[in-house]
Amino acid sequence: MAERLKMNKKKIDHRESNGRHTNSHRQNLKKLALTALVVFVIGIFLEVLCNLPLIRANAGKSQGSFVVDMSRVTYEGFHEEDGKLIFDGENGKIRIPFDGRFVGKFCYSYEYDGLLNTTVKVGVYNDYGELRERDILTVEDRNSKNVKNSWIPVGKKAEYAEIYVFRDALDEPGLSYIDFKAMPLHITGFEAVTAPSANWYRLCFFWCLFGIGAMLIFYREYIGKRIEIGFLIISISVGTLLSLSLPANKVSWDEEVHFSQSFWMSNYRTPVSVSPAITQEFIAGIDTWPYNQPGTAEEQKEFDDYLDQTGDYRNGGITWSADLNKTIFTGYAGEALLLKAGQLFRLPFSLVYKLGRLGNLFIYCIALYFAIKKTPVGKGIMVFLGLMPEPMMLAGVYSYDPTVTAFMYLSFAYILSAILEPDKKITWKEYAVIMFSFFWGCRIKAVYAPLLLTGLLIPADHFRNRREKLIMKGGMVLLCLGLMASFALPVIFSPSETGDVRGDNTSEAGQMSYVLGHPVAYAKILIQNIFHTLPSYVIGEKSLGLLGHQGEVSFPWLIYAGSAAVILTGGQSSCGKRLDWKQKLWIFILSSAAVVLVWTSMYVIFTTPGNTYIDGVQGRYYIPFLFLVWLVLNPKWVTVHLKNQDYYGLVLALSGGMLLAVYYMNVLQKFCL
Repeated sequence: MAERLKMNKKKIDHRESNGRHTNSHRQNLKKLALTALVVFVIGIFLEVLCNLPLIRANAGKSQGSFVVDMSRVTYEGFHEEDGKLIFDGENGKIRIPFDGRFVGKFCYSYEYDGLLNTTVKVGVYNDYGELRERDILTVEDRNSKNVKNSWIPVGKKAEYAEIYVFRDALDEPGLSYIDFKAMPLHITGFEAVTAPSANWYRLCFFWCLFGIGAMLIFYREYIGKRIEIGFLIISISVGTLLSLSLPANKVSWDEEVHFSQSFWMSNYRTPVSVSPAITQEFIAGIDTWPYNQPGTAEEQKEFDDYLDQTGDYRNGGITWSADLNKTIFTGYAGEALLLKAGQLFRLPFSLVYKLGRLGNLFIYCIALYFAIKKTPVGKGIMVFLGLMPEPMMLAGVYSYDPTVTAFMYLSFAYILSAILEPDKKITWKEYAVIMFSFFWGCRIKAVYAPLLLTGLLIPADHFRNRREKLIMKGGMVLLCLGLMASFALPVIFSPSETGDVRGDNTSEAGQMSYVLGHPVAYAKILIQNIFHTLPSYVIGEKSLGLLGHQGEVSFPWLIYAGSAAVILTGGQSSCGKRLDWKQKLWIFILSSAAVVLVWTSMYVIFTTPGNTYIDGVQGRYYIPFLFLVWLVLNPKWVTVHLKNQDYYGLVLALSGGMLLAVYYMNVLQKFCL
């Protein structure tokens, strides 16, 4: 009888526990739904607020959008013919009157087959209602070849607009093979557009901003204990917005090459019939000139429409194929997969192009999620590095760099777990993850091969037996040597007479003769170049704050400050152990070896033989090992008197806030407003 009563009591307690869990789950769902609703409403409210000046400007008489008749326009260096202004001099100026009316955006249309580079000045009234010289809005207007309407955001009452055209400015030194001077330029119309409309890029920015803020405030305890989930939410939401906000064109380093390889893989290396507009996306030229991009939402739409109308990837008339680089194809898996999905659904080409970029982003975010979750030390460091503007921008375009970074970080996370976690016995499954992840990332850039030898730090008692220890550590050494040999042996024993075609008069054979013939002189050159770039490449804007061809972020100082703060404070360990000085010394030696290989490889294949400087090295080449370097720099004597969940929340707020700020200032304002 007593046993039966105990069983009944347990059943009752179990039902009550399930009931409490169900009620708690319902409350959490209600809280989440309410938070999402509030964020949704705030975003719409702010978007309406941004449109308020346009709404007011459309309220009265003689307001709203208007076309400026050509008869009211004055000009120099042009002549009028059939209602068009034809550029016929070395310099030209066009003045368009607005008569003090509110102008949302000034639009001028043109006919030109080159890259239209102009200077536009708009005389706007200041807050006192006065027209002053210092308040003139000046825009260096660089237009894409395939956009025929230029939009200049104004957002104020304006008296006039002036367009300056200089023949020399129409030439592009990087496209010297094109005779721009022989191309006729016609300016065909002018319009002041003052029409309220929802800007979806800006609206999604508001939703991301307040959604992430709400997550870090109302769910800080949950996210603080699971920093990898916070990283995944921020990286995918803001990363997707950033990627989709970029023009469907070359904006990052060698993106045309990466897109070509990804597109080739997506079609199973089978020749495909494409149109000329698509083949232009495979090469660096006038169509993909990175410094002339669509600069507003209207220009992006026009550019997308051009790609959709002319970009036929099924029956385009040109049978296209390429040589697949077997060394780097692992870096294109995500891009190729989503490119193929877009083609199967027969999406417009501009969407197919952007979808492929998202494939790169998602692989990066997912791999780093597992790396952050696994590593027992430096979770905050890895999150901060992963959310920095440059790594996130690279993840949102066509590039193999994110694959290198994410998979090498995943390998490092498992290695650190095997080194630091007490009573840890490494399994064959974990060893397979270490080796496969490192191989998948490092085979693309084998200069990072020495970093695998971090695994030699795994203590002997963390292996199940001596045999497994010898096999596993021996496998790491062999893989390291194999990767090293894959790029070093050909250069040493059969150097090419030419180097990288992007370099100037390069020669592997010629450069190797200098390196081997003058080792002391080369060592001096190497050390000088490394130390000259050290701060910006290790904690600064050259590795974490460059946005491809668009240049540096608007506030590089914040990257230095944030990096220093995270390095000093980011040594939290989930297992109670951190790297000792001997382990840090070994990692520092391996990282230094990787740095030497990076610089030497670019000296041999990218630099003119005999030069006393090294061309081609970029800060992004340091990103794959910055996590280990920052762990080495992290001091044990700095103590953070915060709970991990609070500290991790601050790291997410800092890195996510920096990413959102860069998006707003360097992407949204430059390409989408």
